[in-house]
Amino acid sequence: MITLNGIPNDIVSSRALAHKKDDRVRKEFEKWAILTYSNNRATINYKKGADHGIDGMAYFRVSHTENEKIVFQAKSGHVGEKDIRDFLGAMAQERASLGIFITLQEPTTAMMKTAHAAGTYRHALMERTYDRIQIVTIRDMLEHGARLEMSLTREVIRRATPQDQARQLEL
Repeated sequence: MITLNGIPNDIVSSRALAHKKDDRVRKEFEKWAILTYSNNRATINYKKGADHGIDGMAYFRVSHTENEKIVFQAKSGHVGEKDIRDFLGAMAQERASLGIFITLQEPTTAMMKTAHAAGTYRHALMERTYDRIQIVTIRDMLEHGARLEMSLTREVIRRATPQDQARQLEL
């Protein structure tokens, strides 16, 4: 029996968190997976049941005035091609440009083909092309350090510094 105390740092403890009987604790698996992959930069969707398959989201800058959305879904149980198709539908409903599908199980060949068939997204500012749906495993995250490699809007705002440090003395 595994006793989980703190955050998972291996596959066994991540499975223990994912398969807790308490639904509230199972949501912790989704939260942990998304925040770990996004380096604590995504926002968690706390709606229970009405999340339409979206467990988290983040925004990235595409121009000086526009942002695009990334949505996240974390799955701890059996996954298949249907899950990727459903996720693509949820992405369309949310008007998301990119989707990150995080899974405890290894993806099937059919899942990978369906994700690849969703196409790519060209990020003009970063001059880089991304798969519209990216499948990430918990094993990749824990053993290979897989993380989201994109600057998000919140980071850009945090890094911005005021142009002028002078104080306004009158109106």
